[in-house]
Amino acid sequence: MRNGRLLAEAKPDAIMKQHNAATLESAFLQLCENSDQVGSQDSSQGPVRSNSRSPDSLKDECREPILGKDISTSSDIPKLKADWKVRAWHIIPKWRNIAALIIKTMVRMRRNPGSLCFQFLLPVIQICLMCLCIGGDPKGIKVAVVNNETSSSAYSRSLLSFLDNTSIYQVNLSHSAAFEGIRNGEYWGIIEFGENFTSYLTRRILQPRVSRDIVEGGSVHVWLDLTNRQIGIMLQKKLHEAFQAFVESKMGSQAYLVSVPVKFEEPIYGSQNTTFTTFVTPGAVLSITFYLAVGLTALSFVLERKEGLLDRCWVAGVSSLETMLAHLFSQLLVISVQITLLLLFILLVFKIPNEGSLFLVICLIVLQGVTGISFGLVISSAIDDEQSANQAALGIFYPNLIISGVIWPVECIPYPLRYLSLALPQTYASEALRCIMYRGWGLSRMMVWRGFAVTLGWNTFFLMLATIILKLRT
Repeated sequence: MRNGRLLAEAKPDAIMKQHNAATLESAFLQLCENSDQVGSQDSSQGPVRSNSRSPDSLKDECREPILGKDISTSSDIPKLKADWKVRAWHIIPKWRNIAALIIKTMVRMRRNPGSLCFQFLLPVIQICLMCLCIGGDPKGIKVAVVNNETSSSAYSRSLLSFLDNTSIYQVNLSHSAAFEGIRNGEYWGIIEFGENFTSYLTRRILQPRVSRDIVEGGSVHVWLDLTNRQIGIMLQKKLHEAFQAFVESKMGSQAYLVSVPVKFEEPIYGSQNTTFTTFVTPGAVLSITFYLAVGLTALSFVLERKEGLLDRCWVAGVSSLETMLAHLFSQLLVISVQITLLLLFILLVFKIPNEGSLFLVICLIVLQGVTGISFGLVISSAIDDEQSANQAALGIFYPNLIISGVIWPVECIPYPLRYLSLALPQTYASEALRCIMYRGWGLSRMMVWRGFAVTLGWNTFFLMLATIILKLRT
């Protein structure tokens, strides 16, 4: 090459043979002279250069700028300004480059079918475990029963028969043995009836005024081990349900006389048999989609940088924005399959109620997945080490899961942390999904469109941040 022009391209022996030169330097000299002759014939201005040059003059000429102009004449070169259309053409992402990058990413995925199948099945496994293991009633809870009544027609025996035997396993013991067992962790509670429970309870029902001793004797005394609050709440609920069923069986239409003076009517939204699984499911679906998307993309740039694919993309003229969009679209295909399987299982297999628009449910879950992809791209573009990228992705999992109100209401969070919770990408989204599925609300409600707006805002922020970081690092 000379002055930025390619003079010849071949093997050194072929070039020397073509110009009958003994050395490669002599062949290069002849090529330079031939180039000068062609340039002098094409140029209509300036003196004709001599065909023969000394090595010193050739050396001086080779030190000139690539364009072959003297530095003193650089001021005569007109300054060209690019048209705004040309600048916009270079800034706007080219779909041809994006399509090529998508194909490249899909080829890499196709070469790992086992990993791809695991990515499709992992959200299904997680949602199945969540629906099966969280929110249900405990089974086979041992409870000590101390019944001091001996009559077979006693009210205590009738009341105990209404207890849910699948959840509560009754063990008949004496008073001392029951307390010793619960202190040793063998039982979760003690239910005790007095000797005159039947007569005292009858007097409480029939007489308007009774003494304190009759009230105490006609009451069911319960001691609970509340180290596990969920089991304790379940036992209380089952005892109340058993007492209501007992009163209705004994008094029939007159059962309202001894009912609790607080009556819960039919709920406005939801049902009276709603389990904790119903509360957790919307937030769990969003969390699974978000963090699986983070895991898909957190190592994308790290691995491509390690394998040299990213440098090849830069050499080919691909921009940072095109790279981001290509990864976004290619990973969107994967999370679309994951979301489809998730919805099929929660709606058809586990019968989670959905009173609202299925289209809005799908849109919100997809947007959360795109936000997870964007956040994964931020991690991948900012970190070079695989271990550091994994730690960054896992480090934000539990704080976000706890503070976002996914497994426990946001109203229980103290106020300094609640402000942080409201700024996270999944807090308003989880609330919006619950409003859509359980209340049947649409985008006209503020609690619904707020979830979409916050998700879109975080998605845009993460995508722009990843593009800027990748641009600065390249």
